[in-house]
Amino acid sequence: MNVQPNTARRVGLTVIGALLVAAATVTPDVAEVADAAPPEHRVTLFSDSVGLGAAGALPKAFPADWQVNTIGTPAYMVEQLRDRHVVPTLATNRSIIGDHVVIGSGYNYPHWDPARFDRSIDSMIETLTAAGVKHVYWVTLREVKPQYVSASAWQGGLEYLWYFPTVNQHLERAAQRHPNLTLVDWAAAADQPGLTYDAIHLNPTGAALYSSLIANAVMNNETRLDNGVVTRVHVADGTSTRAVAVNLTATGTRTVGWFAAYPCDGPRPQVSNLNHVRDHTVAAAAVIPVGPSGDICVHNDTSAQVIVDLFGRFDDSVNVVDADPVRLHDSRPSGVRQAAYTELRLRVGARGAGGAVALNVTALEADAPGFVTVHACGTSGLETSNVNVTEGSVTPNLVMATPDPQGDICITASTAVHLIVDRFVSFGVDASIDVPPARRVVDTRSDGSVRAAGRVVRVRAVPARSGAANGGVFMNVTLVDADGEGYGTVYPCAEGRPDTSNVNVASGQTIANFAVVRPDVNGEICVYSSVAADVLVDVLGSAGPGFQGIRPQRLVDSRSRLGTT
Repeated sequence: MNVQPNTARRVGLTVIGALLVAAATVTPDVAEVADAAPPEHRVTLFSDSVGLGAAGALPKAFPADWQVNTIGTPAYMVEQLRDRHVVPTLATNRSIIGDHVVIGSGYNYPHWDPARFDRSIDSMIETLTAAGVKHVYWVTLREVKPQYVSASAWQGGLEYLWYFPTVNQHLERAAQRHPNLTLVDWAAAADQPGLTYDAIHLNPTGAALYSSLIANAVMNNETRLDNGVVTRVHVADGTSTRAVAVNLTATGTRTVGWFAAYPCDGPRPQVSNLNHVRDHTVAAAAVIPVGPSGDICVHNDTSAQVIVDLFGRFDDSVNVVDADPVRLHDSRPSGVRQAAYTELRLRVGARGAGGAVALNVTALEADAPGFVTVHACGTSGLETSNVNVTEGSVTPNLVMATPDPQGDICITASTAVHLIVDRFVSFGVDASIDVPPARRVVDTRSDGSVRAAGRVVRVRAVPARSGAANGGVFMNVTLVDADGEGYGTVYPCAEGRPDTSNVNVASGQTIANFAVVRPDVNGEICVYSSVAADVLVDVLGSAGPGFQGIRPQRLVDSRSRLGTT
């Protein structure tokens, strides 16, 4: 049931821009919650004046069978919310507190004391956890910018507004300390005009968005996997499959973390396929060895939604010579990032072996937007890329490469960046894996086509022929400067678009991901973009006999519990 709050009038002074705001202490009517919803369908927001502005909108953001309460007082600090609202409510009206409690606080610190704020966060979370609350959420603060407020109001609020980014930094650190804390990123979502009437307090549009963010965070926690969960995925029957081509996607992530996919028949190696930050959606292709069980395991380091899509299988005729994943390079321990346009030479195979290798290359802590290319050492004029990076991002990608006679490959970045390189599979020189120099076959930035959501780009991957049912094309697919959140899907054109994805992007991002896809009977591969963006396609090579390409298939999606236990 939805619970509408009763209101007792009270004047509170918000310490934002010295604005005097007539606001309310909001508490729920005890009589209205006698028939309480079950704990997993109860959510309570404790807040100062900002969150109180969403009291009417918040119940509307949840399903009708949820019980939603808002409690708070304007200008209250975190300690006051805890001592005057949270603790008394837990003691006298426990029926309105369920599994989910949201804290909307942090604006009201006229004399900023970081250590005090950290203590107040910890005390709030510890109080709620001790009372049996399973999930605590904290709404980050909108970091006010001059373009969102008049010049006079901006000048009047400067003495208060400077610490809002600091509050958010401390909340980020708190999420690392408390595994049951999820941040609701109002700071990111509210970086736009039209959401407030004074740069801080919510207008109806802002209240609706604020409420939807809270509801999304709560619903995500209903299905998100816990820290350290291992998901077992059946990818092959029989013993002839040596490796599989999959796409891993992390979404709804609680904090910084990583995925590792590996054959379930052996121990988890010290490598990663995918790295993510908080509240991130990122995809990474992978070629994963498969043992006798026909299963691969996916370990999520921190709490996240896990998605696994299958694209094809390598059988034992492909000649896999090394299926023990190993980390080859990690620049982070040295503290020295790879310099821009400087080759990093890595030994990835035995001298004279000559077979292709499947590498995972992760770029992070970039100085500026740019790219990373894996190439033959000594190459000049890099015309394609394997990984696209932005400042602050953590971006992985699969790369198929053929080492030189010494067993080396080189990596060059266009900007200073940390690099992590893991080797997952090495193929024999006689394997049906062809990795010639990469070539760009599609660039919609210069072909006169129109950017539009839902666009499908056709790629003539191989000559049209009957029976192109086996084999696969190695591609790097890039979505450039996306207009909003969305995804790209690669598939055999004649077989229709599947319910899978290869690339995930946010507004303004340029993201690339590897794909190995079987062309259709006409030799065509299609690239679908759900969002308006330019599309780049680089062909990196192919897999012949011994690789069975399939129409992409979603095997695991923890959001719907597909394939999870």
